[in-house]
Amino acid sequence: MPRPYHERLNFMTELPLRVISHGTVGPKMVLPHWHQAVELAYAFKGRPGTVHIGGSTYEMAEQHLYVVNSEVVHSYETFLDEDNQIVTLLLPAAWVRNVVASEQLPVWGPLDLDLHAEPYRELGEFVRTLATNAVTEPTERADYLASLGAEYQLVGQLLKHLTVNGRVTSDQLPLPHSLRQAVTMIQENYSQPVSIANMATELNYSSVYFSRYFKEYMGISPKAYLGQIRLERATQLLMTSQDSIQKIALRTGFRTEKNFFVTFKQHFQMTPKTYRERYAAQQTWS
Repeated sequence: MPRPYHERLNFMTELPLRVISHGTVGPKMVLPHWHQAVELAYAFKGRPGTVHIGGSTYEMAEQHLYVVNSEVVHSYETFLDEDNQIVTLLLPAAWVRNVVASEQLPVWGPLDLDLHAEPYRELGEFVRTLATNAVTEPTERADYLASLGAEYQLVGQLLKHLTVNGRVTSDQLPLPHSLRQAVTMIQENYSQPVSIANMATELNYSSVYFSRYFKEYMGISPKAYLGQIRLERATQLLMTSQDSIQKIALRTGFRTEKNFFVTFKQHFQMTPKTYRERYAAQQTWS
């Protein structure tokens, strides 16, 4: 009979999902982006703002869950305080494939779920367990086990009630490769003059078709996306640097300080100076 031996096992205590409580940071704009994970945005409290998923826009309502399928473009425009809070659940694509025992990721919908309504109440219980533990950061082993169980139950509920077996919309589809190239071009060159027409030509599209195609998946035109990139980078610099407003305007691609001032005030309903004074001490999203 073989001699028994001691097998040393290393059990990780980290949860498979990443659960993020975004705190009370004031205004926050998250630019259109995508990743290899299913994102569930949970309006934990109040009406924290707007979420754009693909070409659709939703005003976030308390106890609603917003479903972003893997590699689908999404963005946020929010104001977070004690009465308006968001908790995000990120399900890594590789982990989901393992759980559902399939190389093909399921497509889930609808994208806006009222967790008080049937058939989503049970799903809501698991989401609330995860959100509450993320906000309160408990240290008890029992809370960890409750969260771990809730994560697998959560996926079970998604598979049971949200799996789309028929025709899917562009709001549920990954961003095409050519549009990923376009987004990368804009993100890498926002501080310089950018010609949307030249970009379309480089990607072998006419300007009209390219703008329409871009908006179908991104929810906004290429020009508007460029403007969002510049504003988001400017707000970061206002809160984290001592640069003058004129210098920030030029560093982020605005032609003049006046152009920056007008654009900024139209979007945030306050001047860059007021924004800096009010929110410079606030932390940004994780």
